[in-house]
Amino acid sequence: MGIEPFLIASSVLMTCAQRLVRRVCMNCREEFLPDAEMFEKLGLEPKKDAVFYRGSGCDRCKGRGYLGRLAIIEALPVSEPIRRLIIKRASAAVIKNQAVTEGMKTLRMAEIDKAIEGVTTLEEVWRVTAEDR
Repeated sequence: MGIEPFLIASSVLMTCAQRLVRRVCMNCREEFLPDAEMFEKLGLEPKKDAVFYRGSGCDRCKGRGYLGRLAIIEALPVSEPIRRLIIKRASAAVIKNQAVTEGMKTLRMAEIDKAIEGVTTLEEVWRVTAEDR
């Protein structure tokens, strides 16, 4: 955009990204165990005590298994170390790694939490965040 990095670093306090994900239909929600391939694609270790859900399809959700949507948000507060990286013109990957070490949850991390809570599915996590790695 032609904006000098020092102007961005001194002006931006936080940046956010969001995605809409489908909610599992609570009317036909059932427990199930995702296949090992899904865990592998998402870079997760299967947890023995974690319970995952999917919708089997009903009249309420018109057989889709999903009803409604939920916003998943990634918020990156611009800390002093991140400001320095912006001024140095560091890559997005380097800035993201710094933010994660400072406690930021990526879109995928936030959505996996929602899948573990039973609000959405791991398939939906993959569908929405496949490009975000």
